[in-house]
Amino acid sequence: MNSTNDIVEYIKEFGGVFRFGSGVLGKSAIGVGILMIAVAIASWRLHSDWMIIAALLIGTAAFLIWFFFVLNFSEKHPDIAMLEGAEWSSYQRFQASAKGYLPTAQDQEVELSPGTQIQINVEPKQESDKET
Repeated sequence: MNSTNDIVEYIKEFGGVFRFGSGVLGKSAIGVGILMIAVAIASWRLHSDWMIIAALLIGTAAFLIWFFFVLNFSEKHPDIAMLEGAEWSSYQRFQASAKGYLPTAQDQEVELSPGTQIQINVEPKQESDKET
């Protein structure tokens, strides 16, 4: 049981070395990398020259299709293609502030779901500058 745990820890440590890109480009590149590894394994394991050429052509066609779709998407949506999560939302806030958008009080209101209980602690105002 301990050797299985050691193997899992080793794989976690080995996987932590890689830094994959963010956004659509980085995440989809992982899939294309797996496709290229599959094509390489197929080419290595197949015995027929025609089957090897067919595997290489299918892999090349899949890569080119992915590449042109990603280029087209990146041209239309460069922010989504390169950023994700908190990076993307902070970029949107930056763009809004650069355009002079200031949120109104209504935009900053907190909306609670029905049945949610809230506690409001209001401290009494202390008057320290009383006139005597």
